[in-house]
Amino acid sequence: MRLFLVVTTTLFLAAACSRGGSKADPFAGLESHLDLMALRHLAEVDDGGWYIDFGTPAQAKYTVGDWRSGWIGKGAEGDTTFAHAGMRGRVYFHVDRSEALIARVRLRPHGTQALTPYLNNRQLKSIHLGGAGVFADYDIELPKDHVRPGENYLLLTFGGTAPVEGRDVSVAVDSIWIRNAASPDTSPRAPAYDTLLANVRLGEEERPSLALSRRSVLRYYVLVPPNGMLGFGVGVEGQGEVPFAIEVAKDGEPAAQVLAGAATSAWSDHKADLSPLAGQTVRIDLRADGQGPGRLAWSAPRILVPERPKRDLEPAKNVVVLVIDTLRADKLRSFNPQSRVQTPTIDRFAAEGAVFELAQSPENWTKPAVASILTGLHPQTHQQKTGDAALPSSAVLLGEHLKEHGFATGGFIANGYVSDRFGFDQGWDHYTNYIREEKSTEAKDVFAEAAAWIEAHKDERFFAYIQTIDPHVPYDPPGDYLHMYDASDYHGQVKPRMTGDLLEKAKRRPPEVVFDARDKQRIEALHDGEITQHDHFFGVFLDRLNELGLTENTLVVVTADHGEEFDDHGSWGHGHSVYQELLHVPLILRLPNRLPAGGRVKNAVSTLDVSATVTELLGVPPMEHDEGHTLVGLMLGDAPPRPTVAFSDFQDDRRVVTSGRWKLVLRGNLTSTMFDLVNDPRERNEIDGSAFPIGQRYARILLGQFLGATDRGDWLSAEQRGGTQLERKNAPMDDTIREPLGRVTTNTCFGSS
Repeated sequence: MRLFLVVTTTLFLAAACSRGGSKADPFAGLESHLDLMALRHLAEVDDGGWYIDFGTPAQAKYTVGDWRSGWIGKGAEGDTTFAHAGMRGRVYFHVDRSEALIARVRLRPHGTQALTPYLNNRQLKSIHLGGAGVFADYDIELPKDHVRPGENYLLLTFGGTAPVEGRDVSVAVDSIWIRNAASPDTSPRAPAYDTLLANVRLGEEERPSLALSRRSVLRYYVLVPPNGMLGFGVGVEGQGEVPFAIEVAKDGEPAAQVLAGAATSAWSDHKADLSPLAGQTVRIDLRADGQGPGRLAWSAPRILVPERPKRDLEPAKNVVVLVIDTLRADKLRSFNPQSRVQTPTIDRFAAEGAVFELAQSPENWTKPAVASILTGLHPQTHQQKTGDAALPSSAVLLGEHLKEHGFATGGFIANGYVSDRFGFDQGWDHYTNYIREEKSTEAKDVFAEAAAWIEAHKDERFFAYIQTIDPHVPYDPPGDYLHMYDASDYHGQVKPRMTGDLLEKAKRRPPEVVFDARDKQRIEALHDGEITQHDHFFGVFLDRLNELGLTENTLVVVTADHGEEFDDHGSWGHGHSVYQELLHVPLILRLPNRLPAGGRVKNAVSTLDVSATVTELLGVPPMEHDEGHTLVGLMLGDAPPRPTVAFSDFQDDRRVVTSGRWKLVLRGNLTSTMFDLVNDPRERNEIDGSAFPIGQRYARILLGQFLGATDRGDWLSAEQRGGTQLERKNAPMDDTIREPLGRVTTNTCFGSS
């Protein structure tokens, strides 16, 4: 089916309206979802060629945010901005078709006189560089048979380095200009990032605008929100008219022109309905096709949505956050209707609350995942990535924050990593870690103690954090629960209390334990039985809240720290990959009469956002350094003023972005892969990104911007000044943590998770 958009054009000229001489507002009833002028650093600019401006906020989308790509700092001298490269510099850029290109690199050599480029891992002709200290242009020929439609990878390698400001530097790169080899090699001006934004006066009206030449393209990649609309003004300096057009494209279909007109020396305003593309990732081109002097100006381009009604939700009095250790989302029928696992309590709870269909954990094991839930910080910020890492006292946990605002706080935690040893005991009036205190970790006992504490504080505002561990190894449910999923006799090697050790041995390469089909059936039945058993005691806990009269005024959040693999991709357990069986976790929030019952949110979100959401629903100020974003608007059906996206890490070797249907995984060696989570939710097929160039480029731009951010709470912003970074602190492992205690064994809950 071809792309079809309903287009509305409104001319907004200098003439006054008949009532009182005031001008009509062509965008009345709309508000900004994405301010494309503020996000100009995410736009690709074609002005005589696609222009990459180094040393500016526009760089990150081409250089993976400088993460492991060879770029080692930015600088400026007068009007020239630049980025330093070491022995190599990597650049990722998009082209629409395979054609011969010229990449004009403007650089200044420091420690080298040789440049050897590669395009898509194919070596090109080496170039001799001039003397050090002088910026000059060097043309790299990109042969047609090396250029592929979609994303291209340009690697610049150099012959040596010299010390510059304490770093080993080969070159300083000012810009790369990529143009068709047959097109003229001149342009009216370099469309540098710092010159794009200008105050343009047409007639008696001056507007802040993005100003380019009369023949240019401004390109954005966006995930279209519900009821989305593109709005902008356009005009041209000087004499004559300039034809302009708006083209929109999505993967698998040719670009469609959705609006065309002529820019004149008077401002005109336009809007185009994008709602038929809601939920889809598209490319939007703002094209000008004119000649001569004078700039073409795009005034206030933005993605608009209908104005959201002003809501004044009555704050919840209390909050319970339940983290169910090792529960993958697709085990629950609320997320996977085909699941065999019986969880009547969670099913009922989901029907009474709001379900986030695509919640992602920031990490694939307990400590960093829970640290993100409780601090609202990304793993790169809180640095809880290793077994001995510990939260410093400067970290502020949600419990600390709520305690400062008058809440009684209780922590009931059945995982040894979320313990005092690792700094998680901050801010609690009552704190219990069942592993370290050698107490029963059974969900029955954890829920019972939490309920007793809540009863004692039911007349106060309270925050109860509960982390149960029943679905975690060792899988050992009572026989009745096991028989729900495997009632036949079994005499194989899988023993319930040994499952932790068995899975760890099965993960090793080469594996020390190999499971046959019957073993696999037994292992998964044990895990499923634990989930159902846990569901029963969760139901008992919710009934107790109801008996205490707390249901109506208590926000209850249910999520997990990570999932569990059962040979989905050749391994077992968790802590080893970034597939969805480990990152996709349940997230359900219930607050009667405030949040819509049965609401479902399809957008990708992160469990990092729990703390910001909780503080808003409680009516307390947000945590000062929270890097997450409230999810309240999404639950109420509103599109937030930013892309909905989730970022995940695995140690320092994987970076993941999930947005819309697309999941992009970037490895430490900068190779990448993509998955289509709509058509392939179990990630059976790695996608060649060239088949979905728009989705790939969108994901690459967001991930590059995030990886280049120093302020991860405002990662989308062009200007990155400061930001939060916790100090690195390590805690020695002790016997309480090393030895198997309660339901948990050392190698599965701690050292190798």
